Amino acid sequence: MKRGYADTPEGQIHYTEDGKGEPLLLLHQTGSSRSLFRLLPLLSKSYRVFAIDNLGEGNSDPLPPNAEIRDMARSYIHFMDAMGLAKAHVFGMHTGNKVGTELGAGWPARIDGLILCGQTHSIQANHKDQVSVMGARDRPMLREFEPSPDGSHLVKEWATQFNYLSAMWWGTDVHASETLTPELLQRRKDRVVDALQMRGTKEKYRAIFAFDLAGRMRDIGVKDTLVIEIRVPEESHLSPQGPKLVAIIPRSRLVTIEHKGGGRAVEAKSGEIADVILSYLKER
Repeated sequence: MKRGYADTPEGQIHYTEDGKGEPLLLLHQTGSSRSLFRLLPLLSKSYRVFAIDNLGEGNSDPLPPNAEIRDMARSYIHFMDAMGLAKAHVFGMHTGNKVGTELGAGWPARIDGLILCGQTHSIQANHKDQVSVMGARDRPMLREFEPSPDGSHLVKEWATQFNYLSAMWWGTDVHASETLTPELLQRRKDRVVDALQMRGTKEKYRAIFAFDLAGRMRDIGVKDTLVIEIRVPEESHLSPQGPKLVAIIPRSRLVTIEHKGGGRAVEAKSGEIADVILSYLKER
């Protein structure tokens, strides 16, 4: 396993690479590529895998001003150019499934296998529902306060960010009902570091909210797309979205994974997700 930086027009993009064979790009959810480190060694037995920090996250350079999802996707095309990759398979989780969708729609000739993964809230088939569902979860940390001459608006903003980090650290968010272990402590540390490293968080989420996921999915031009919907108990009030998406995406199929434990699905269910990815890519 090795780490490095790719020089692109948008800036330096940090990555971790492992394995040999056909290239497979892993696009992470909000945070950094560290969330994919359980998945990476399972896939690198068969593929040349790149876990990549999105611009503005992890150790990559900041996100360009006013960036949209298409700009983020283009940065991955430039990453491929810098690494000498004519084509690659792509796996995208949460934010990564938006970027992966844009890659499949905007640059289908560069994408081989395409896997779009997310919990139900992340793959809403209706854009208004997407904004509503994700907004209820993510807008609090994006709240902006009216500037005050005495700077008290900054104290409110800092308090908001502190509460966000505190919930992450102590595990009071809906994803964190996990058994306490030294490994869990390290993962919590990593999540807090990821949050502190993020630059352009508000700009990134504005881009996510503005992106019509299902609408763009209709334009995906790759030969075969796999949708992985992860169902969790706290989202049982949300109807399954996978069947709706495969009805939209040309030449697509669906796998549903039940995640009833705590923690990030891409970590807690890494073995099952890896098996699904490997099976799909082998069939292709």
